[in-house]
Amino acid sequence: MKIWIVHAFTDRVFTGNPAAVVPLERWLPDGVLQAIATENRLSETAFVVPTGLKGNFQLRWFTPATEVPLCGHATLAAGAMLLSEIGEGLEVVVFDTHAGALVVRGTPEGYTLDLPRRQRTPWTPDDSISAALGGVEIVDAFIGEYANVVVEDEATLRGLKPDFPALNLAVRGPRQGMIGVTAPADEGQPYDFVSRFFCPGVGIDEDPVTGSSFADLAPYWCDRFDLESVVGFQASKRGGYMRAIQTLSSVRLLGQVSVYLRGELDPALARVHNRVDEHPEAPKRKKRRARAVKQLPAIFEEQIAPTEALPPPTSHPAPPDDIPQAPRIILTGEG
Repeated sequence: MKIWIVHAFTDRVFTGNPAAVVPLERWLPDGVLQAIATENRLSETAFVVPTGLKGNFQLRWFTPATEVPLCGHATLAAGAMLLSEIGEGLEVVVFDTHAGALVVRGTPEGYTLDLPRRQRTPWTPDDSISAALGGVEIVDAFIGEYANVVVEDEATLRGLKPDFPALNLAVRGPRQGMIGVTAPADEGQPYDFVSRFFCPGVGIDEDPVTGSSFADLAPYWCDRFDLESVVGFQASKRGGYMRAIQTLSSVRLLGQVSVYLRGELDPALARVHNRVDEHPEAPKRKKRRARAVKQLPAIFEEQIAPTEALPPPTSHPAPPDDIPQAPRIILTGEG
């Protein structure tokens, strides 16, 4: 199994949003797909399977924690690899997904991706949203694919320090814990608006560059600025740009990609689906041998019988009784 790691919505590596692209001949069990995505530790891993029609593929996306119903940057990455390195003679790629048919085309400027255009509904967020975003003032809000809030200016957006557990609880609904934050660009910037996207609900605190979020934000800023197309910059640590044009039924995003890695997964991964949720087996070890009691060599050939206890020695032993006494000499006074 081949694997590509592609940095999407950027023209250089180490920026944009990384996605893994894994083409398969047929679908593996969901547990294996999730395990591969978890091991990759990227915001998304895209799995593609051919349908039998030229240029048509089924596509699914997995974060390290769960499968998601839509992902823009991984779709762009998968389409770019199919058009440039995997497929032969393809000009257009059509993906069958949970979000409907998604189309990727190659252009001289990069790759285009058509995403569904969701109806924009006004929204009045409660105080918990502002509090979870650090007490920021919200000047506008709406619901599209995700919940979205607008803040005053670019400096406010760049300075956000969200409370992610609180944000996960505050944003409810089918996209729990997922919210886009946007603001108009400062004067003189090469883009029209700036954004950030937080998604602790799917195990990612902040996504680097989010195509599906741009599909929400681009129509809003096109209407607000009265423009046919806009350029957005997602102000994450990695950062990434894209241009967007809205049509009657879709939002067409134009972005570039840069390949970081071309590799291969071990084919055995397709055979471990029955053991994905099991703990690894311990290696078998040899049976321990009984330890023999070591016999120390005898110091003497024969054992010495114990003797009666002797009295402790003294410093000055008494003389023996059988020593003969010396003769006595008596002195007299006569000379």
